[in-house]
Amino acid sequence: MVADAVIPPDFDSSFSLQSPLWTVLFVVLLVLVCFYIFYRVMSAHERKALEEQKAQLLRTNDKEKDAVRLRVLSDVSHELLTPVTLIIGPLQQMASEPLPEELRGKVQMMLRNAQILLHQVNMLPSGTKSGIIPAILSADSVVTPTVSSQAMDVPKQATAVSNQPAASITDEHEGVDDNNAASVKAQSEEGQDEAGNGQNGRFTLLMVDDSPDMCRFVHDYFRGEYNVITANNGEQAVKCLIENEDIDLVVSDVTMPKMDGLELCRHIKTDLRWSHIPVILLTGRKSEEMEVKGLALGADDYITKPFNVEMLRLRVKKFIEKRADRQRQFHENADVLPSDITISPTDADFIQKAIQICEDNISDVDFSVEAMGRELGLSRTYLYKKILNITGKAPGEFIRTIRMKRAKQYLEKTSMQIAEIAIALGYGNPKRFTENFKAEYGMSPSEYLKQKVKKLKD
Repeated sequence: MVADAVIPPDFDSSFSLQSPLWTVLFVVLLVLVCFYIFYRVMSAHERKALEEQKAQLLRTNDKEKDAVRLRVLSDVSHELLTPVTLIIGPLQQMASEPLPEELRGKVQMMLRNAQILLHQVNMLPSGTKSGIIPAILSADSVVTPTVSSQAMDVPKQATAVSNQPAASITDEHEGVDDNNAASVKAQSEEGQDEAGNGQNGRFTLLMVDDSPDMCRFVHDYFRGEYNVITANNGEQAVKCLIENEDIDLVVSDVTMPKMDGLELCRHIKTDLRWSHIPVILLTGRKSEEMEVKGLALGADDYITKPFNVEMLRLRVKKFIEKRADRQRQFHENADVLPSDITISPTDADFIQKAIQICEDNISDVDFSVEAMGRELGLSRTYLYKKILNITGKAPGEFIRTIRMKRAKQYLEKTSMQIAEIAIALGYGNPKRFTENFKAEYGMSPSEYLKQKVKKLKD
């Protein structure tokens, strides 16, 4: 007979006493496992963050390298566009002229290859991204992000060339109350060309470029039509503007040493002596931002290099035609807004002030050009050139024109006698008033009244 198993009386109590120890050990183990898992997760997250940061730094570094390469290539492209222009321009001129067949074929071949070269030059700024020329520049070899023309040892000597001496400006007919106004007007018109220039006077163009060859090329092309003065940077251009009051238009490269084209444009458009002068900017950078900046500074036109010199000639001609239209509008319209006959807000304010000064002194017999110049803050020379450029009339004629416009209003809207109108307009002698009116409108005040009555009857 098998004896019943004997269970120690203290078994349950022993096991119960050891149970909390197992629980503690389990909890500790669980905590350790959790900590381990948390550590692994955080380590993985940190490694991922570090890898992303490293990748971002690499991307940023690559972008900076690409930006440096792009700036360098853009500057190289700009430097190359000037000589390319000087190759293509003369070749285009030669191709448009009658040539022997053999020579024409050679010229056309050179022109085709020059245009291929131009295409490659224009591709330079995009080489960085497309991989067309990845070996041209490495980031380690880049010392500076810009390539200046000074580093190319191009001579920067001043080149002030003119096909004839600058016209000296004298105003022999500035008096308001000339004894023979009709004769004065005829002499004044005789001394002007179609562009509205004064004595001696062809249109004067200032060409500004740091390439002496470009300046010479433009000078030689335009010298048959215009006076051409050249400068190699903005500082020289400002000096030319000070020394030559008869400059009518400025054509300037944008990228130049000492003072660039944008700064030159700002100088011109903020100086009352020159703000009426149109500015055409030339640039090899096909950048909308650059163009917007130039136009914001007051530039009147923008041409991208390389340019067809014939296109530049047409642009210049268009400026001359527009100026003639504005001058004609001032002459023909009784009421003309200053903004309609000017190209800048500065000039609109100037003309408005000039008209107001004349109106305020319209009955003053002693009112003179010198008095108007003092109130406008301009010397006699600059006043002459500015008023003539904007309105087509010398300052003395400008004053007379304002008086004649008022005379026309008196004749149309009042019943004043001609002698009364003459006195109201500062004329002590009705005869001189009649001469001025006839010189301005081609008929005497009495003939104008008869014409007015006839129109009313009709």
